[in-house]
Amino acid sequence: MLVLLASAAGCVKPDPVEIVRPLETTLGAAVPAAYFAAVSVAALDGRTSPCAKVITPAGSGGEIRVDIGLGAGCPPMFGADEAGTVVVTGTWTPQLATFAMSFVGASSGGRPMTVVGIGAMNVVRSGATHLLLAYGEEDILLSTGTATTAAGIKQVAWVVDVDTAGTDDPSDDAFEVSGGDQVALAVSGVHPSADLTQVAVGNASFKPHCRRNPSSGVAAVQRAGTRGGGWVLFGFHDACDGTADVAAALAPYELLITDSLPLTFLQQ
Repeated sequence: MLVLLASAAGCVKPDPVEIVRPLETTLGAAVPAAYFAAVSVAALDGRTSPCAKVITPAGSGGEIRVDIGLGAGCPPMFGADEAGTVVVTGTWTPQLATFAMSFVGASSGGRPMTVVGIGAMNVVRSGATHLLLAYGEEDILLSTGTATTAAGIKQVAWVVDVDTAGTDDPSDDAFEVSGGDQVALAVSGVHPSADLTQVAVGNASFKPHCRRNPSSGVAAVQRAGTRGGGWVLFGFHDACDGTADVAAALAPYELLITDSLPLTFLQQ
């Protein structure tokens, strides 16, 4: 009987939330950053935007502020129920911009966004219709949702290729994300713990008609720490169902192989 109970316990699927969350955090920063950067650049170019208002106009490399209002009139980033204002500050010229973004107060489905701030992101033009975003800092702030949890990201580096399709409408933009990060997470309270997580994303492509999940590309997540560890390789698919496929995994996540796990990378 003891052998049978031990065997049954070993076959219980692990909770995928902790292994998916780091991937959600990476995508939850890169994809909104691409959307808001494209909207900001169009507004700073002097083109009319239903979303953006240039508060501080740019001179030659001068400081700028652009307020982007989500909701009625603004093409949805991910869904029709977005609300709040995103503040973009930094410097801008027609060739190069350096943006910092505050997502505080922005929400989707009534829930705050996962990432609340991004700093020091460079944006350059690539050809007639593309923008390249490059981020490589240590100052992404995470919303943890509890007063007893603290989180920080280190060694972040990702690039997003934004295809604007030659229009000012952000709803027809396509994004391709590559890069990764290392996350140091410390949790205080009754059961203190510490974890190190590594995320690598390769050519995760978001099509204009679907931004609930990437339509192609791969991502790997590896965890180690006081709450255990493991490794998962994700593959992305064309179906717009808000999930990612587990293509390969090592203990304790091997029971997730062939599963499709939900992604909620916009909301905390």
